[in-house]
Amino acid sequence: MAEMGALDINELVAQLSESADPVMYQYFKNLNKRTIIINEGISDTVIETVCLPLMEMDTDGTGKEINILLNSVGGEVHNGLFLCDLISKLKTKTTITVMAYAYSMGSLIIMAGFNNPNVTVKCHYFTTALIHSGSTYLEGTTTQVKDYFKFSEKYEGKIKEYILSHTKITEEQYEKMSRYEWYMTSEEMLEYGLVDEIL
Repeated sequence: MAEMGALDINELVAQLSESADPVMYQYFKNLNKRTIIINEGISDTVIETVCLPLMEMDTDGTGKEINILLNSVGGEVHNGLFLCDLISKLKTKTTITVMAYAYSMGSLIIMAGFNNPNVTVKCHYFTTALIHSGSTYLEGTTTQVKDYFKFSEKYEGKIKEYILSHTKITEEQYEKMSRYEWYMTSEEMLEYGLVDEIL
């Protein structure tokens, strides 16, 4: 069955190489080499395009290294944090390489390997990151808005705990920057523990 699955992907890659869709071609070509590309905003599709392949690679028994290429402006928090949870528990050697940027939810994703010795995070010299508080659009009855606002405050607290336990950022530094758009250069990403190495 494994050979048949590999053959199916190879056939798909061959078909995509003849089409006008370079994004899908690169995604499946690299997926076949145990490399997952995240080059988009994080949405519910991250479950099928990233989480499920990652879970399969981590449990397929081969022990072959996994690579994740990340380039993201951020996006939906709940699906993104599920990916963070997966990365934090990976048992297979995994390298995450940030391409141009890891903004908002993207920065939380690269923090996920901080306490996992199986995960290494790298970036390039001109790579940048952004940490900031989340944005919320509320609509509904007064009670619904109040209830969601309370939940949102509680969830923000969980994200703060996550950042402090998955980086070298101190609580004082976090409180000072939490109301700003905190952009980081690659050197600052290394200093604060978002990455392990600058390529």
